[in-house]
This record gives sequence, structure tokens and C-alpha cells, in this order.
Amino acid sequence: MKEISCNNQITRLIDGIEPGEFDGNFKDGLGLAEEYSGLEQYKVLDGGVLIALDGVWYHSSEKVRCEHCLHLTKNGKTTYYHSMTAAVMVRPGGEAVLPPAPEMIRNEGAEGNYEKHKQDCERKAAARLLEKHGKYYKPLRATVLGDDVYANHGTCKAVLGQGLSFIFTCKDESHPWIAEQVEWGIPETLKTTVWMGRNHLEYRYKWINGLENRADGEKLPVNYLAFEIYNREKGKITYKNSWIIDKTITQENVSLLTECGRARWKIENENNNVLKNYGYHLEHNFGHGENHASEVYCVLNLLAFLVHGLMILCDEDFIKARGYFGRRDEFYNALRTFFWAFEFQTWEDLLLSVIAHARGG
Repeated sequence: MKEISCNNQITRLIDGIEPGEFDGNFKDGLGLAEEYSGLEQYKVLDGGVLIALDGVWYHSSEKVRCEHCLHLTKNGKTTYYHSMTAAVMVRPGGEAVLPPAPEMIRNEGAEGNYEKHKQDCERKAAARLLEKHGKYYKPLRATVLGDDVYANHGTCKAVLGQGLSFIFTCKDESHPWIAEQVEWGIPETLKTTVWMGRNHLEYRYKWINGLENRADGEKLPVNYLAFEIYNREKGKITYKNSWIIDKTITQENVSLLTECGRARWKIENENNNVLKNYGYHLEHNFGHGENHASEVYCVLNLLAFLVHGLMILCDEDFIKARGYFGRRDEFYNALRTFFWAFEFQTWEDLLLSVIAHARGG
């Protein structure tokens, strides 16, 4: 290769590649983390990991579109966009997250009839993701986390069908049948008080085992957990949430289950927000193409994010160099500057140079 291909040529080259072709690379990356004991810190619930799911919108345009585009019409304007059901391995209290392979939310066979074509959705993509990767999650004893959209009978059944567990946010207004059972049930409760330096916080737990999640006459046993934080000094509730869980809830595990359920937000803060706003430019149009280019650019972005997460877990020089910079994007700008200005024989040489510079050497 004499010169780097232009952006249009790269887009043409990758346009015919199915994004699923990269699934093995994600598995290899997580396998590497497990080989170097990097996944041990993620095994937080019954010796298993937590995998959060969430729908992520990553490309939109009012003009550029392909047959896989979803669409949204508002005020007479149609926006064509791409999204995915992302999966991220998270842990309570931890910053680094690791993304397994995503599942694209895409229309098939629209043949230009975008407005009338029945659209794919987050739930359907989640079901495909579980079917494709459930066998890989099972040895990790994974518990699947998700927001209220996943707390339906079909998704719960799909998770259990793969031998996995779930903790899904469950809002009363979205799931009236479960709310009615809670209202007529006899809950168990637990209250603890924590001093946070300026405020006394009451952690209030309420749970009921043995409820039912119904659909089309079919019943699925679930357990319900509600949690709220009451600030005594302010005299008000500062946080509350509720979940459905397949695991039996007890006095001994209710606090841990709550922490795991609350860890779901990390897919939004530590994954989606970082990818969109801290140097990865997930929503940037690197090239749409006519088939899969937009999806492949997204997957490559996620692979880069996975590699960076693996280095935070397993690469001592990377961890040391990263520690000299407050913001993530500042660190990557430093790497980029050194890479442009000097020639390095190895990745280690690059990191050691950044460390020496940060030390003032």
C-alpha cells in the first residue's frame, strides 16, 4: 500500500461487510480479558457478570438513507436513522465498561417504501442478540440488565431460555398488572441508615417474591423489588426505582440486587455518553454507504472502545499513562500528538514517551 485510501474508498470497501462478521472479534477481546483475570472484578452477583442492554441512536439524516434505515416523521419532516441494541458489561462502582457485540436495529427489504415498511425495534433486536450470544453469556453466569422497555413477558422469557438471569426496571404505570399484584401483596421491608458526611440517608427496600408476568395467557414467575433513598436533612426522597428480578430476593441479598439494578445506568453514562461526547464521535457520519457502511463504522468504533477498556484492565503502561490525564479525550489527544510527531517501534515506546513527557521529562 503506497497511500491511505480516501474516506469514500474506505466506505465503498466496507459497505458490503455484514456487521455480524466482527462478532468474533468482540468475543476474542473479552476472552483476552478473562485470560488475564480482567473479568474477575466484573463477577459481582452469584459469581456472574452483569450485561446491560440499551437502544442507541447513532446516525441520522433528512436526506441520506439506505434500505436498512429506520425513520421518524414529525411536523412533516422525516428523519432517517440507524440505531442498535448495545450490550455492555458493567459493575457497580466501576468506571471501565466492556462492550460485547451489539445487534443492529434495521429494516429489511424496504425497497424504497420507507414510510409504509414495518420497522424493526429495540425489543426484536434484543431477542436476536440473546439468541446469537446467549450461549457465550451463559458460562459467564450473566445477569441481563435493562430499562423498562425490557420488563415484558417476551424478553424475560427469552433471557431465561438462554439460561441467564435478569434485573429489569419496572415502572408501575408501564406494567399495571404487576403494580396491581404489588398493591394486593404483602411485602417484606428493610431500612438502613447511612451517614454521607452532611446528610443521613435512609435506604428503604420493599420486595415481594412470587408475582407473575403475563402475556397471552402465559404466566412467568417474577419477583419485585422497590428501593428509595430518603434524605432526612432535606426531608424528601431523592431517588426511587423498582425492578422485576428472576432471583429470589432475601434480607441477605436485597442490597446487592439493588446495587446491580442501579448499575444499568452505566450503559448510558459510561458507554453511550462517552462514545458520543468524549472523543469517539459515534454520531458522526463517517460514511453511510448503500448497505452496511454506517453499521460497520459503528461496530469499529465499539471495537476501539472495547480495546481501550481492555487496556485499562490489563496494560500497566496504559494505566500509568492514563493516570496523568484528567479527561479521556485529553489523554487520546496526547497519544495522537506523539503519534503524528515521532516514529515509534512499539506501542510500549509510545506509552513510555507519553509518561515521560507527563512527568516533565
